[in-house]
Amino acid sequence: MKIAAFYENIVYGAEKEQVCIEEVLDELKAQGLQMIYISLESLKKKEEELLQLFREKDLAIEGLHQHFDFGHHPEDESYKEYIDTALRVGAENCLIVPGLFSKEDEENRDEIMENMAGAVKKAVAYGKERGINVCMEDYDSMASPYNCVNGLSYFFEKIPDLKCAFDTGNFVCYKEDEEAAFLKFADKICTVHLKDRSKSAHMQGDVGCVCFDGSSAFSAPVGSGYIHIKEILDGLKRRNYDGNVIVELYGYEDILEGIKKSIRWVRGQL
Repeated sequence: MKIAAFYENIVYGAEKEQVCIEEVLDELKAQGLQMIYISLESLKKKEEELLQLFREKDLAIEGLHQHFDFGHHPEDESYKEYIDTALRVGAENCLIVPGLFSKEDEENRDEIMENMAGAVKKAVAYGKERGINVCMEDYDSMASPYNCVNGLSYFFEKIPDLKCAFDTGNFVCYKEDEEAAFLKFADKICTVHLKDRSKSAHMQGDVGCVCFDGSSAFSAPVGSGYIHIKEILDGLKRRNYDGNVIVELYGYEDILEGIKKSIRWVRGQL
């Protein structure tokens, strides 16, 4: 297993601390960072510049992530460009967030879900032909119909070749057991987002995930919160998992220090 971090988290931290991205990458590399996880949107803004930067820092691209609106636009074939880009830059997986629900969408929920599943199925087939794993995660929003075990299972049942980007900290939306979810989806996992949670904010400015009961679950440096991440890492090792892990700290204001702490903790576990 190699350790990656979200490019967008790194950029946010660099801008907040007013330091250059090159310096931040050097610091994170010294802590044990080996790969970068980046959105298609971020990559497209300055692809050649970023690829050159990552090469200079000896950081491979672990995978890509991107939002779509397949529920309302099932005919959208922009997933082809997405997957072709992943192939070109050496990424092994593409995370698809296929769409979110508004209150108005509830009237047509079944149709919208079918639209999402149909478009994702086509993307999965396109990716399979090119050797790219197309995956979905338990996206942490109450507007997400796949923020829980049952919601995510709906897509895996309809799309057998769909892979799982397992996020350790997102089953909090419905207070589900992340270890039980891991056991259910273990055979589907192609990449793992390591997200820890705290019941309170670390500092002013932290933004939490709002759960079904109105409570908030805040991001925390990996290994410092209440999510059973050590147990999940142990489970991955027992299964000879050959993918990577990605530390994630969206919503955590002291983000650069949080990423460093996370990488050090994960490196100690691996």
